[in-house]
Amino acid sequence: MSKQLTLVALAGLAVVALAGCTAADQSPTMSASSTGAAEATAGSDYTIPDVSGECVDGTATIVDHSSSVTIEGDCENVVVEASNSIVTVTGAVVNLSLNSSITRVNVPSVDNVTFVEGANGNKVATPSAPAVTDGGVDNIVAAD
Repeated sequence: MSKQLTLVALAGLAVVALAGCTAADQSPTMSASSTGAAEATAGSDYTIPDVSGECVDGTATIVDHSSSVTIEGDCENVVVEASNSIVTVTGAVVNLSLNSSITRVNVPSVDNVTFVEGANGNKVATPSAPAVTDGGVDNIVAAD
């Protein structure tokens, strides 16, 4: 009876080994199809629109989503409501507030940075060391 159990066990191992060979033969087919999908999306015509921001009476409010926004010169208060954007301020900012997600702000000098509740995944690139209030998650203030 032990010979029968040994033969059954060996037969089972042979089936598992052959199944593994079959699965290995299928993987090149799967990678070939994923390469084809990547080629189908290449060459997108989408470009990020350039937008000029305006500082009016000491405040600039940015609302253009998925854009590259530039604010020329100093602006006391900058409020970013636009998500998935790049905002560049060429001058000094006293108060920078982000109510956005996945936005990058480049600013040479800023005193205070506030990420409001729900503002997630933002980055403020600045060489200065501002006071930071973070009500969101995954936000960064760094010298880039």
